[in-house]
Amino acid sequence: MKPAADRPLRPSTGPSPLLVQHASAVLVIGQLLPPSARPLQVEQATLERFSALMAQNGWSAHVSRLAFDRIYARERFAIARRRGGPELAALGDELLEFHRRGRAPRR
Repeated sequence: MKPAADRPLRPSTGPSPLLVQHASAVLVIGQLLPPSARPLQVEQATLERFSALMAQNGWSAHVSRLAFDRIYARERFAIARRRGGPELAALGDELLEFHRRGRAPRR
C-alpha cells in the first residue's frame, strides 16, 4: 500500500456497504439513513456533491459527518459560502439555509 502522502485526496462519500466478521459477531455497514431520519435532512447525493466540490477547493467535508453532526455541517457550509468558488458558494448557501430550517424544501 502506498504511504498516505503519495495517495491522491478523495472526498468522503460516506460509508460503503461493508461486511466485517470477527469471531461470531458480524457487523454490516450499509447506506446512510434516509434523509427524513437524519438531523440534516438533505439527500446523500447532494452531500456527496458538496464534499467533492470542497475537495476540489482544498477542504475536507465528510459526508457521514455532514449528515449527522450539525455543528460540523454548519462550519463546512459557512466556509464554502465565504471562500468557495461560485458553484461551491451557491451550494454552501443553499445547504446553510436547509441547516437553518432543519430540512430541505419538498419538491
